[in-house]
Amino acid sequence: MDADTEEKFAECKEQKWMEVEMCFEVLGMGEDVVKASLEEHIQKLKQVKTALVYSAEMGEVEEVEKPMKDVEKAYSQIAEVGIMVKDLKTLIAISISYGPSSIEVIEPSKLEVNAGEVQDVANMVSGIIHQIASAGLGGIVATPKNGR
Repeated sequence: MDADTEEKFAECKEQKWMEVEMCFEVLGMGEDVVKASLEEHIQKLKQVKTALVYSAEMGEVEEVEKPMKDVEKAYSQIAEVGIMVKDLKTLIAISISYGPSSIEVIEPSKLEVNAGEVQDVANMVSGIIHQIASAGLGGIVATPKNGR
């Protein structure tokens, strides 16, 4: 970790941000595409103002045989990312927008969340469900009891 990142990391800890480790995986048809895509994904993550990416370890690009039906060969790469997030809303937004394959909250072991933050998270998730429904990809079906 460079000196600037170390200083920002200490500030985040002092402000009681959450320390989280995330894994991201990319699967694609070309080795170069996979590597470039994952690097770009992490760079975009670094732009989130309420988060600090303090480490990103890129694994080797590996060839994968028959990763999906009708696909004989593809390539995969994993990145393990250490990130500080300001609040639960940021963690959920990153989870939805960046799609990590796994998330581990390192600190704190207990979290106090106010009603406003829970409301923000619930509205964000609800908004995404509505986007999915309006795109015709599914959604919630509301049916009255007894046909009313």
